[in-house]
Amino acid sequence: MNAASAFRAIRSGRDKAAYYRMWHVRQRAGLAYPDDPSPGPQVPFETAIVALGMESGKLEECLRLLGDYFTAEDRMVLKVIKQATYPMFLALAGAVIGPLPLAFKVGVGAYLVSAGSLLALWLMAGGSLLMGTVNRYLNQSKYVRGRLLRALTIGIEAGLTVGRAATLAAEATGNAEVIAHVRRSGAMAVASQSLARTFAGCPHVPAHAVAAMEVAERSGNYAGTLRKMAELEES
Repeated sequence: MNAASAFRAIRSGRDKAAYYRMWHVRQRAGLAYPDDPSPGPQVPFETAIVALGMESGKLEECLRLLGDYFTAEDRMVLKVIKQATYPMFLALAGAVIGPLPLAFKVGVGAYLVSAGSLLALWLMAGGSLLMGTVNRYLNQSKYVRGRLLRALTIGIEAGLTVGRAATLAAEATGNAEVIAHVRRSGAMAVASQSLARTFAGCPHVPAHAVAAMEVAERSGNYAGTLRKMAELEES
C-alpha cells in the first residue's frame, strides 16, 4: 500500500464526519437521504445508530451525534499521525543517505540506482509502514480507552440500551482484549448489568474509568463524565 492510499484510509473519519453532517443538514431541510452510502467501511456502531434514528424518529439528532463522533475520531487520529510519521521520515532518510558511500566507492550512477530503488520501495511500502505505526499508537491504552468512553457516550445519548451501547462501544475500540472481555460477560449479563460492572477488570479500563461510568449512570450526565474523560485521554 502506498502512502497516499494509507493516509486516505486512516483519515476516513474526516470523510464520515462530513457525510453525516451533510445528511444532518439535508434531514433538517426535509430533503431525501443521500444516494451514496457512508464512505469507507461500514462499522456496526454507526449502522446501529442510524437504524435507531430511523426507527425512533430521532434521525436528525443521531446524525448530529455521528458527525460529532467522527470529527473527534479524526482529530484523535490526526494527533497520532503526527507522532507516527517520524519512522517514515527515518526510512526516507535511510533510503537517501544509506547508499551514499556507493557514490565514492563505485560511482554516482551506482548511488542513483540504489537510492532510486530504495525510494521506489519506500513509495510503494510506505503506506504499510504508516498504517502499522498508526495502529500501534492507536492500540495504546489511553487511545483505546478514549474511543471506548466516547462511543459509550454517543451510543447512550442516541438512545441505545446500555447493553447494546456497551457491545458496540467495545467493537468501536478495535481492540481484541476489550471486545473479548465484553463477549466473555455474555449478552444476557451485559444487557442487564451496569456499565461499571461490565467493564470492571477490563483491559485498558482502569478503576478511575469504571468509577466515571458509575457516576455517569447515577447522574445521567454521560457527556460531562465519560466524554470529558475521553477528551482528556486523547489530548
